[in-house]
Amino acid sequence: MWDVIVVGGGSAGAVVAAGLSADPDRRVLVLEAGPDYRAADTPAEFRDRTRGLGMQLASPPTLRSPEFYHTGVTARRGDGHEAFSYRRGRGLGGSSTVNGLYAIRGVPADFAHWETSGAAGWGPAEMLESAIAIEDDHDFPASPVHGTDGPFPVYREPESGWGGIDRALREAALDAGYAWAPDHNDPASTGVSPFAMHIRDGLRVSTNHAWIEPARGRANLEIRGGVQVDRVEFASGRASGVRDAEGNVYRLSARGEVVLCAGAAHSPAMLWRSGIGPRAELAKLGIDAVADLPVGIGAQDHAVVFAEISVPEREQTSVGNRPTNVIVRYSSGLADGRENDMMLLATNHNYWFGQPTAGVAVSLEQPHSTGRMSLASADPRADPHFELRMLSDERDLERIRDGLVRARGLLEHDAFVSRRTGGVSAPRDDAELRATVKDTMHLTSTARMGAAGDPSAVVDPDCRVQGVEGLRVVDASIMPTVASANTLLTVLALADRFLRRAPGLGL
Repeated sequence: MWDVIVVGGGSAGAVVAAGLSADPDRRVLVLEAGPDYRAADTPAEFRDRTRGLGMQLASPPTLRSPEFYHTGVTARRGDGHEAFSYRRGRGLGGSSTVNGLYAIRGVPADFAHWETSGAAGWGPAEMLESAIAIEDDHDFPASPVHGTDGPFPVYREPESGWGGIDRALREAALDAGYAWAPDHNDPASTGVSPFAMHIRDGLRVSTNHAWIEPARGRANLEIRGGVQVDRVEFASGRASGVRDAEGNVYRLSARGEVVLCAGAAHSPAMLWRSGIGPRAELAKLGIDAVADLPVGIGAQDHAVVFAEISVPEREQTSVGNRPTNVIVRYSSGLADGRENDMMLLATNHNYWFGQPTAGVAVSLEQPHSTGRMSLASADPRADPHFELRMLSDERDLERIRDGLVRARGLLEHDAFVSRRTGGVSAPRDDAELRATVKDTMHLTSTARMGAAGDPSAVVDPDCRVQGVEGLRVVDASIMPTVASANTLLTVLALADRFLRRAPGLGL
């Protein structure tokens, strides 16, 4: 029997498993659907910064090391869009092994909003404490808002390694009046910044490298790869273990708990199969409801549109062929946006689209639009589908429309005009914005956190699933709203925060 069963060894699961197993009296089992492998055996294509690898928005011609991806999850961005494979990382390290390497924190206004939404104790000060704790910042070691003792590196490429579009965006944005902000992870920053990555000595560091590998030798930690978890088992309203797709059951000790860390796509699907979700939806699948909760409702992702230009290949060249080394964050002041609700990204090359173009990406960092999950069956091998409903809220359309105007204006600056070989291609009206909008594979908020007893929340501020005992969820699914950034650092800080709130878990 186990004191804690952690389902998923990805970005959050690695932090949770390493933290909980630090107590030698606590027996911890990690069940991961993908491969269990040593960090040193990470495929070479995931270690460097070469373009065309990772979770790009266009499917690569050849998906190398396919065992490191979940490809069965599908999503549809909006009305008129086709469903597509919403790829997620698979195996130890999860998406931190295959993502775009971006390491940007959420902003204080995100976490203040979380608190006012019922997530007491998850405010700006608490989340900053955890962001500092996990971090080994390469560039600002003396800053009081950064850490150097954590396992996860944060590194910004110096200008000498930028591409031509990085330089053009920096120059055009500064001339347009945006401030220079050398550290976008400073809570007070806004404006033009070098974009940080989770690399050390030029190589990716995943959560498998940073957390799992140092904990490998612990006698009280067991990791099992290739285990597809079906559902959580209950006895008298309390989690008693988990059952895998082959029918094997992994039992908990009397005070033990299950912690779902399978990500914003798979954790809610496991909850549904466990009888936790909207009663009517469960009934359609022949599943008896254990707890009638809004699981799978409220899904969010960042919406992004592109203004594209053609440039000579020399302008696209950067160290590691990075698509983005410079961003511009700003507060739109429109449609209920909080601070830093928008981001412009230099795109040295549009590998996201699988196109040879360059330009500027416009990213809506604080969407109001929400989507929902569905399951075709209760079979654990049936992956979930998400209707994202991007730009369905008029407030989102207003801000992304304004962002595109800003991007087009910057592309008329001489820094871009002198580099490009033709005109600007961009959506021309609302219909084209809706037709061309993309997600960024930053799925969150499918099992949102709120105040205990809140019928719109799935978990309480201690990450406990409401209506049952012995079950918690710790991953991007519990974010009340998506953070105003690439989600990885927020997920890691969230997992650290959970460990601070539940020190006696399972004991």
